[in-house]
Amino acid sequence: MTNNDFSDQALAFLWDQVGPVATGPVTTTISPTPEPSSYRKPGLFHPLVPSYDIKLANVQLPKNFKWGVASSAFQVEGAAKDEGKGPSIWDLLSHRVPNQVADNTTGDVVAEHYYLYKQDFARLKSLGIPSFSPSISWPRIFPFGKGPVNEAGVEHYDDVIAELVKNGIIPVVTLFHWDTPLALFNEYGAWTDRQIVDDYFNYAKFVIERYDQYVDTWFTINEPQYCNWQYSYYPAGKYYPAYNGVTGGVKSRFLCGHYTLLAHAKVAKWYHEEFKGRGRISFKNSGNYYEPNTTSQADQIAAQRNYDFAIGWFGGPWTDGDYPPSLKDTLGDLLPEYSAAEKALIKGSCDFYAIDGYSSYYAFEVSGGVEACASNQSNPNFPECAGSASKDPDGFPIGPASDPAVSWLYDTPTGIRRFLKHITTVLFPSVPDIIVTEFGFAEPFESQLTNKNEILWDLRRADYYQHYLDNILASIVYDKVNVTGAYAWAIFDNIEWGSGLSVRFGLHIPETEPNGFCYILPGQIKASMHLPADPPPDHQEKDGNLPTPFTSDHPATSTSRSSNTQSISAHSPLGILSQTASGPSGTANTNTTIPASSNKRRRSLSESPEDSESSESTTTGGRPSQHRSKRRRGADGTMRLDAEASNRSQSPSQSYSNGSSRSPGPRTSLGKIANGNPHGKTESNGSAASYTNGNSVSNGRPLPTTFFGHDREEVTRILIQSLTDLGYHGAAGALCQESGYELEGPTVAAFRNAVLQGEWAEAEALLFGTHRYDDGGGVGLADGDGGYGKAHGKSIKHSWSPPRHTGGLTLAEGANENEMKFWMRQQKYLELLEGRDLGAALMVLRQELTPLHQDVGRLHALSSLMMCQSAEDLKYQAQWDGAAGESRNLLLSELSKSISPSVMIPEHRLAVLLDEVKDGWISNCLYHNTAASPSLYVDHSCERDDFPLKTVLELRHHKDEVWFLRFSHDGTKLATTSKDGTVVIYDTTTFKVLHILAEHESGVCYVAWSPDDTKLISCAQAQENSARVWDTKTGLCLFTISEFTYAVSSAAWAPNGQTFVIGSQDIQLGLGLWNLQGEKIYEWKEDSLRVHDLAISPDGQRLVVLLEQRIFVYDFVTREKLCEWALEDVKLTSINISRNSHHMLISMNDNKIRLMDIDTGEVLQSFSGQKQTEFIIRSAFGGANENFVVSGSEDSRVYIWRTNGHLVEALDAHHGCVNAVAWHPRDPRVFASAGDDHRVRMYGISNYFT
Repeated sequence: MTNNDFSDQALAFLWDQVGPVATGPVTTTISPTPEPSSYRKPGLFHPLVPSYDIKLANVQLPKNFKWGVASSAFQVEGAAKDEGKGPSIWDLLSHRVPNQVADNTTGDVVAEHYYLYKQDFARLKSLGIPSFSPSISWPRIFPFGKGPVNEAGVEHYDDVIAELVKNGIIPVVTLFHWDTPLALFNEYGAWTDRQIVDDYFNYAKFVIERYDQYVDTWFTINEPQYCNWQYSYYPAGKYYPAYNGVTGGVKSRFLCGHYTLLAHAKVAKWYHEEFKGRGRISFKNSGNYYEPNTTSQADQIAAQRNYDFAIGWFGGPWTDGDYPPSLKDTLGDLLPEYSAAEKALIKGSCDFYAIDGYSSYYAFEVSGGVEACASNQSNPNFPECAGSASKDPDGFPIGPASDPAVSWLYDTPTGIRRFLKHITTVLFPSVPDIIVTEFGFAEPFESQLTNKNEILWDLRRADYYQHYLDNILASIVYDKVNVTGAYAWAIFDNIEWGSGLSVRFGLHIPETEPNGFCYILPGQIKASMHLPADPPPDHQEKDGNLPTPFTSDHPATSTSRSSNTQSISAHSPLGILSQTASGPSGTANTNTTIPASSNKRRRSLSESPEDSESSESTTTGGRPSQHRSKRRRGADGTMRLDAEASNRSQSPSQSYSNGSSRSPGPRTSLGKIANGNPHGKTESNGSAASYTNGNSVSNGRPLPTTFFGHDREEVTRILIQSLTDLGYHGAAGALCQESGYELEGPTVAAFRNAVLQGEWAEAEALLFGTHRYDDGGGVGLADGDGGYGKAHGKSIKHSWSPPRHTGGLTLAEGANENEMKFWMRQQKYLELLEGRDLGAALMVLRQELTPLHQDVGRLHALSSLMMCQSAEDLKYQAQWDGAAGESRNLLLSELSKSISPSVMIPEHRLAVLLDEVKDGWISNCLYHNTAASPSLYVDHSCERDDFPLKTVLELRHHKDEVWFLRFSHDGTKLATTSKDGTVVIYDTTTFKVLHILAEHESGVCYVAWSPDDTKLISCAQAQENSARVWDTKTGLCLFTISEFTYAVSSAAWAPNGQTFVIGSQDIQLGLGLWNLQGEKIYEWKEDSLRVHDLAISPDGQRLVVLLEQRIFVYDFVTREKLCEWALEDVKLTSINISRNSHHMLISMNDNKIRLMDIDTGEVLQSFSGQKQTEFIIRSAFGGANENFVVSGSEDSRVYIWRTNGHLVEALDAHHGCVNAVAWHPRDPRVFASAGDDHRVRMYGISNYFT
């Protein structure tokens, strides 16, 4: 399935999969504090770790040698959910899979590099670090992996690059470091599907185009070998859908590698051949040096196979573009094949070789030999069929071990020299030069140390760096290997994937809170930071090394010599729940230049309600931290299975109980109570026939049966419910005890319990009445044959009492009994599918749901769920949260609306009544123009003086009639059009003219702002008959569409900002979809399609088109026509769609304006008084919460109504016709009108400009 839903609701659904996200103390970009002039370092009593090769004492690295530190976005940035970022697979895995990360930590906060990068770069500059190699977060740029760009994320990286350049630090950028957007796993399985190649290409293309002038070295992929020891262990089918039967293991590993290399190659080809990039491009390999354990041929083959299945797997750029023969021979059909064109694409796609070379091993033949292993897929050593060990042949360890949490890492400095030579002379002789893109060491048990004196002397790490650098230099000097760079891992202590925060690769002491989050970068530098070897030229005066996270992305495959069993380093499966929401959103403009480095960006969108005090920065130029309040976004996680499944989501959603904003089926009007009882005896006020509910005695004195004219029992029971809703359970119990009234009778309570416990036969019997409790219940869910027991952790089921007669509960008038049964049996069916009892589920579908003769489309949707491969897949496909979620509560909420209110009080009744009171106040208050809820303490009224009724400004820049005007979406600009052929754009703060667009040769009748307000479409009348697209920042015309032979009447942008619809009076080109290249990509075909006006709903689901006497409604996603309404004796002139995408406002001749339902065409309200007989007069929604309708008129006035039809004012406005009106989208105190008198009038309150 293809995802086209990029709405805020869809993003919230993705974060719901992840779960709660922690917020760090810093929530806005921090300006750097001054760095110290010098740093403390080892002194008199202990020397630094020396170089062991005295011959190289005076030899320096080559002048063009690049060196610095590296990091990755997920591991150091934090701000996991802030500023529009989407979740990555690692957000999901680290939150949802217990112990997937050894210490159960996440990347939510870590080093907070997202907000502290300025301080971090100041530190690098002060230390003399000339280069920094970060990665860019794919889901921070594209929250869904594709679709709209997250402007805030782009602005962040704009500033990161600008800040690096400002500090003289060379950026060397990795485009992808394992943080695949979660949305792509949900949509098609990510790296196991070919679609990932194009989605990754589009992301990489966007980033490179934006930053290539500042970046001369690009890495497309970090360590594609992760497809083995990480990706193949992802829990597909458990925490997100498994597509094409790929759930992990060898198949997943090699599909991932296949598409990863193709993605790299596609980007590299484009970079050089089309984009003509200024720099170089490659990808970072993960590999280790292998020394044969003996001189035997078998051990030499083992060494080669270790290479083949690691770096040889991705060696195609340096060979023929294909896999090594050993992989093909061993894997057979498990290994995807490259076509000849794909091999040609891969071959030569790297400009240099990049290796993350951390360690070395001995290689040996596996037990039984390579042939026996390679022919047996169940062999534990398959498919490598080669062993590796971390001990010398005589049993001594190959070098000092690092922290046990990264057991694959040993300090083996001579191995890096041998490895560099082996790569460039044996494995891939065509390599022109090679960069060591990562190397680093985790000091053993450092995370457990609390004494800083112990931490500062990190001798093993210091030894590692000194001797690895010695051997890199030796490789250049002695072996003549063209090593052109080296990058130490890493800039901060960070989340080291499966090892979490428990291991430290950093070169600074991290200051941490008890939860392990790294808050500041202190000034205390470890001994490993001060190597005595001479630094490269131009940096000899600096102590050149690194700041801190804790990583190493390179688990090595190591086989124990005693067991001959292959062990994979600590990278294991992870996962998460699935929910959904829908509705597209706008896209950000992607064609802006990099801004200057700024001190602040807007704050996080995930702030907590309270503020806390700021942490003080260290006296040595540490990372300052501040506590800022955060707000968190909510999400709708409901199920949609009925015929509305393809419809847009309700926006804004209606708030219901139990955490849901949507019911499981269509609503029924339940306002009346049934007269009489179709089931015989029923409960009264929730009681059985013999059940007494309440009394009228207090303190021994009788109480009246009414309370200020209201029924005492009703008031009391509503108060009991409300006290419970408020959380005052003790008070509710006390009121029950004193009044003698209960909230509901025992049968209602039993029914509620049956639904919440999933006792569907009992629930139906209690609700509808029966002589047998299993009547209509069908297949059960209880333990035993055909059931699946208590799998959901609900409370213990009550035993089933013997059969007895019950008359059922009284239903509300108009309740549909079959529909209620359908809802319950649908839930039952889904729970059986969730428990994987497919046979019982099929019986429910055939024997219980189908005979109810409900919507066939809903039945088809339900039957398709039989194909789901797992419970998680079911939840995702059904958009349902399972029996253990809120689905039963949601079902109960919906069923309660069909039960008589006298039996089961509707939920939150007092709150509903209070809302009705406030709504009544507001509807009767002509001038209510605020979104704030009125106080209950006093009756509500608004003053006329607080309503925008006065002309506060006239704009006189047009020379002829002004026909149209529209505010930008953010309200900062106003565009007006005129018969004089011009479009004027104003700044709405000062109302100064920003641009006069004067290239049209005819009158301009319409404009449409792009979703991000960076572009504007203008539509011209005859004789020009064209549409132009403008850049609103520069005022330049980007392109003109001039294929029309009749007037262009209207235009509307798609929410993604990449396409737009143009309407015309030209019957050959009446309605078409165009892209930003000025190309028509779709055309709607209808007879005599002369478009007068059109609009796209804000949720992106509907396109509404006005012809002279007909209204067409299309599904904008599928292009299918949904509805058509013909209106006689009128001429339709304009349309506006409400912000919630439910309603449309249609102006028409003669003198009519109608508010209509967008899906049914039902007329909800009519507005009268204005004059419209000959000309195009436009109306609009406006005011706070769109509570008003405003229209121009041929009688020179502006008419304002409340949406209930009450006329508020008729204002004298212009001389001649008032052609159009527009209400400010952000400030309800302002609106504007356009008239025949060449003027634009601004309306506000008296002191608006004071």
